[in-house]
Amino acid sequence: MKRVVIVTALLCWGAQPLAAPAPVVEAAPSSARSGDINSRVDRLERQMQARNQSQLQLQQTLDQMQREIGELRGQSENQAYQIQQMLERQRQLYQDLAKLQSAPQAAAPAATPSSTPAVSSLSEADAYTQALNLATKERRFDDAIPAFRRFIEQYPDSSYTPNAYYWLGQLLYNQGQLAEAGTMFATVADKYPKSSKRSDSLLKQGLIADRQGDKATAQRFFKQVISEYSGSSAANMAQKHLN
Repeated sequence: MKRVVIVTALLCWGAQPLAAPAPVVEAAPSSARSGDINSRVDRLERQMQARNQSQLQLQQTLDQMQREIGELRGQSENQAYQIQQMLERQRQLYQDLAKLQSAPQAAAPAATPSSTPAVSSLSEADAYTQALNLATKERRFDDAIPAFRRFIEQYPDSSYTPNAYYWLGQLLYNQGQLAEAGTMFATVADKYPKSSKRSDSLLKQGLIADRQGDKATAQRFFKQVISEYSGSSAANMAQKHLN
């Protein structure tokens, strides 16, 4: 009986499966981990450099666009100013022509197309019309200048005299004779305070001073135009020059 118990115990013990050995995990070498970290750092540095390069290129592009926009804005303002001047000259011409049409006309003596009759042989209105046509229609500026001079000498008290001074100043200004042009514009501004050409004469005095490098005097004239003729085209142009 004792032998049977011992045999049974041995059989039960032999039937139990052997426990599996614990898995062995081999630790990664330290050199491998270091290499992986270095590769990641290199990759991040390359990404940072690429992003910085992209930002630099973008900033350069923006700077170039700003310069081009500034140039375009300057061109646009210059063109707008030229158009404004052209419209102003047309307005002045229409005013002069309307004033002439309302004045009584006298028959002018016959003359060849190439000749310029003396002012003394023409009426006041015809003499002024002739000088104005030489300047604006025929564009014979070299003939228009002496024609306006003769008119002013012949008719110093005419209602057209302020305009004659103005157009004479404008012709001289276009030819670069700034000093004498300034004298003509100053005559209109100082001697004829009610003239429709006074605001433009003050503006032209400012432009002449600006071209001569006298910025302080130019600003004084521009501010005077803005103060005395607020809202006019002359005041708008004066404001642009101040800006």
